[in-house]
Amino acid sequence: MTDQHHHVAIVDKRPFFEKALSFGMQQGLIDRQRCHQMIVDGAKGTVQVADFFGSSHLYADLENARRRIVNLISLYLEHSHNGNLNAAAESLRDNTLLSHSRGGNEMLKALHAMPDSTVFGDVKAQPLKEFQDERSLAKPFSLYAYRKELQTREQVAAVLSATQWLADSGRLEHAELDFVSAESVIRSAVMMRVAGMATFPGRAQFAKLIDDVRSKALAAGKFRIPAGVLGDVPTAYRAVVDKVRRNMEKNDAPLLLNTDIGLDRLLNDLQTRYFVTEGTLQDIGDFDAFVSREWRQVTKGKEDPYSRLTAFMCLAAGIAPKTAVSAAEAKTMIRRVREHGFDSQAVVAFIETSAPFDVKDNLLALWEDEFLPEAELALLDADDIQLTLALKFLKENCNVKAGRKAAGA
Repeated sequence: MTDQHHHVAIVDKRPFFEKALSFGMQQGLIDRQRCHQMIVDGAKGTVQVADFFGSSHLYADLENARRRIVNLISLYLEHSHNGNLNAAAESLRDNTLLSHSRGGNEMLKALHAMPDSTVFGDVKAQPLKEFQDERSLAKPFSLYAYRKELQTREQVAAVLSATQWLADSGRLEHAELDFVSAESVIRSAVMMRVAGMATFPGRAQFAKLIDDVRSKALAAGKFRIPAGVLGDVPTAYRAVVDKVRRNMEKNDAPLLLNTDIGLDRLLNDLQTRYFVTEGTLQDIGDFDAFVSREWRQVTKGKEDPYSRLTAFMCLAAGIAPKTAVSAAEAKTMIRRVREHGFDSQAVVAFIETSAPFDVKDNLLALWEDEFLPEAELALLDADDIQLTLALKFLKENCNVKAGRKAAGA
């Protein structure tokens, strides 16, 4: 058997404070007198910290306070001197122990004060004292974990700052941002620039904006946002806004270019990603009118089930949809469905492409599950030669008016 050389890696798991203190004593940077003074200072600090988090009269609280101080000093020294033991030892020599402990605590307070959510006005998950309690004892930060969390919160702060600049440039009051996602505001701001708009849109304006952008994207066969539309954005915010721009091209383009999705469905899918201003009742009415133009042209604002079923029955019989028909027109529809059958797909297509998004499912159920099965039995009965029962069924379920033409049809 031959001897082989084995290299054993020694992992030093001591707190950084202890490593720096040992190094300083070994190198002669810290003498016994300085060590004695640190012991005295540490005892005072332990009592203060124990009182803050519990009681200085309980041994467990005093022991936890000692561990907290070690963790806080370690975090402060390792971060401030980037892990350099010599510089850390010199800091222990030249400054009081409690100043290092306070330095670590100030780091936690500053970190907690930074935003941790890109939703404006979002309540912090932890109160400050609870955060200090956890991060000085139960889950103390390693240098890597602290810097990673710091970087995350700095990025959140950058997103919020960019959003506030965009809100100001679009003349949007900051009060309207409460509990609003910053990314949704940036998305709308970018889309505004694509459309050449100066202010943030309401629902109706946003619907027209998306309809216009979609038409141009379909004509071009792609959805691309030129980087030049961000030319007025300050350099400090450019990276944040440009990241959202690229995300829009990647994730919104498939929706905009999908011709199988109606405008109302598209807006419903996009509404959680974009911000629109709170609208008046007029704005809501304008939105509904714009999105469901064909539906309103047919229904003339009549939304009762009789008017709806009359229009559906017209489509199923292959004639222009109306919300009321005459008895003669009703008989014509009966004869047509007896000859050609019900064109149920025409009704389904009309609902899916033209009806308001929030009632589509109900309308499909009204037609397919409630009306059509009964209509097929009543209207296709070959024994009803005079159409008496069929006409009675339509009069009970649709708007069938007396006279040659239906009034207002």
